[in-house]
This record gives sequence, C-alpha cells and structure tokens, in this order.
Amino acid sequence: MSLRKLSLAVMLGVSCLTGCQTYVGRLVWLQGIDVEDHRHLPTRAVAASPQARDEAAPLDRNWIAAAPFAAAGGRIEDQAGLDAFLASHGTTAFLILEDGRLVDERYYHGHRRDALFKSFSMSKSVLSALVGIAEAGGVLALGDAVGDYVPLHDTPAVAAITLEQLADNTSGFRYRRGNAPWKEQPRMYYTTDVRAMLRDLEVERTPGATFEAEELSPLLLGYALEQALRRRDPAMTLARYTEERLWRPMGARHDAAWVIDREGDGLEKTESGFVARAIDLARFGQLYLDLGHVDGHEVVPQAWVLASLTPPPPGSPNRLPDGFHRRLWWGADRSDGAEPDIYANGHFGQRILLDRGKRLVLVRLGKDGGGINWTAVLSRIARAWPERSLGPPTTSTAHAAQPAGQPHPRPRDAR
Repeated sequence: MSLRKLSLAVMLGVSCLTGCQTYVGRLVWLQGIDVEDHRHLPTRAVAASPQARDEAAPLDRNWIAAAPFAAAGGRIEDQAGLDAFLASHGTTAFLILEDGRLVDERYYHGHRRDALFKSFSMSKSVLSALVGIAEAGGVLALGDAVGDYVPLHDTPAVAAITLEQLADNTSGFRYRRGNAPWKEQPRMYYTTDVRAMLRDLEVERTPGATFEAEELSPLLLGYALEQALRRRDPAMTLARYTEERLWRPMGARHDAAWVIDREGDGLEKTESGFVARAIDLARFGQLYLDLGHVDGHEVVPQAWVLASLTPPPPGSPNRLPDGFHRRLWWGADRSDGAEPDIYANGHFGQRILLDRGKRLVLVRLGKDGGGINWTAVLSRIARAWPERSLGPPTTSTAHAAQPAGQPHPRPRDAR
C-alpha cells in the first residue's frame, strides 16, 4: 500500500470514530467548506434584545422598475427578472434598506426570514466593531503588540505584531491555501483548538509591509480580544461580549451565534463563524451607515467607524489598486469619483454593501457565489437607485435597543 493510500485509510478510520470532534474527523466528514457548516459544529449563543420589534413588510418590492441594472450579460428591469437572476446564481437572501427602512426582502432555495446564515468573512467586520468598542473602553489599544495579551513566548516575531496590523491584514503570516491537511487554510477552518494552532504561526514577510487577505490575522485578533477582556472578567466570552456590547444595543431582533472550535471552553471563530438572520445582518450594516449610532446612542465609536470606512493614506500596503481594506472592512473605488462603496465581504458571495450617499444597505447571501461579482452588482443597483423620500419611519420598523452592558439572563448555548 502506498503512503498516500495508507494516510487516507488512517484518516477515514479516525473520522469514523471521531466524527466532527477532531481535526481529521472534520476534514473528512465536512468534505469542504459549506454554508451549512454551522449545523455540524459547536456554537455559542448571542441573544437578541428583548425590546426589539419585528420588522415590517417591505415597503417597495417593485423598486426595480425605477432602478433597472445590468448583470450576467443582460438587463434586470422587473421583479420576475430579478428573482430569476438571484435564484439562478445561488442567492438565498437579498435585502435592501433605504435610510433604515426595509424596502425589499427576498429568499430563495427554501430559505425564509427565520433562517440563520453563516456570514463567513463578514464575521471579521463584526469582530472589528467589537475591537473598536473594546478600545474605547480601555480594554486594549490598536498599537499594542499581540504578545501583550497572548502567550507567544516561542514565536517572538508573532508576539511583536500589533493589533492594528492584524486588523489591516498586514501581519506577514505564512498562509498556504488548499485542501491538504497540513496547510494553514484547512487547519484554521477545521481545528478543534484555535489557541494552540495560533501559537504555531510563522511570519514570512515583514509585518506592516504587505497586505494579504488571510484568515489567521482575524483569528489571532479575536484571541487577543478574548484575553484582554478576561483580565477584567475571567468568564467573559466573545459571544457574550457581542451580545452585551453590540447585538442587543444595536437592537438586533433575533438571536445569533458564533461557531466555536470546541464545546466547553472553545474560542469563537472570528474569521468566519458569525451566524445570524439576514435582517439583522442588514441592521448591522445600518449601524455602520449611521456611524455607530442607534436612536442617538453610540454603540460603536464614531471615530472607529469613520476610520474603518476611510481609505488609508496612499502608499499604505492595504491601499489596493481598486480600493482598500481597513479594520476588516473593504472599500471599492468608483469610476464616477463618488465615495467608495463600503462592504463586508464573505466567501460564497456574502455581502453587506453600504452606499453612504443614497443611505442604502444592500445584503446578498448565498449558497455559492454563482460566478457573479456581487460587489459590482450591488454597486450597480445603488448607482441606479433614484433619489426619493419614503416618508417618516413607521413604528413597526423602528428598532428598540438595549443599553450596552445592561444585565440580563444568560441564554443557553445554541446547538
């Protein structure tokens, strides 16, 4: 028997015995990254605000008549064409908020409003908000070295990387993509011990000199945030911090969850593991459109939001040829010279796109990317959007937030 066949036989044997409880078991049983992975992995609950009200029905699902756009080699100009385009290209949820009001909400492939969606790398933008909140509270500072919070005695080069370099993905980590089990990409995704894996990172480029959209930096940033929070409260988890300082204060209407690496004391998978309903992901986008405020209360520091949405100086490694990446958000330059499109970006075409000029939040979620550049499509919709007024918000679409840090019963972990 060849070494390759022997290795495969061993992996299959281990996976049969362990299922999703070990790295090898997950690698074999899950058979690649999928939008439903959160159903097979442990999670930790993030409870919604008890004061939140249900969303009203969409105000204008026929907006397409006034804002046709080009996509997939054709022109989309009515609801039937829009549904056909979205459904045929893997979309499972599509929502538009205009000035905080729900204009359109569509679901496909068996999904409904009560479905939970894994946001993949849009989770990094949620992590960014948490880091901004923590910095404002004196929990940490972007200029701090990761070694100030995480025990990395055996890897001094990693310990010296700053939290800002992690947030901007300029850490310089070695990151090999692919499905081979020894590569960083599958190890990062399927590991049952994130903390141990992160103590084995290698730096191959000068930190702060180059940009790469890898997953290790946000994972390590999440670990550092957890450790910083536990200096004040040893029992704090990132899920609980999300709930108390972000999810409830912003008026989320439904419970969410973080995928964690293992049951019990597991660590939240901050690079890809946030799971929520589409309407609340839209509400998160609205929070950033409103510069961190909800009903006059600052949830995420406005200065942090503005820095996240502003291109870095020319010559910065995260100032890209067609946009930028800053504090785990993305910006796409526009040919018309308008403000860049700001977006949270996730695998399989998950997007939250903000048009600050027209006060739009556009959300597309999917089971796959469908071969479409969703950033470009959502940007075209925003550009075609007419200038108009929907009138004052109704009480059913207003959101009731809970003040940050208000005590409340702890929910059980979602499974």
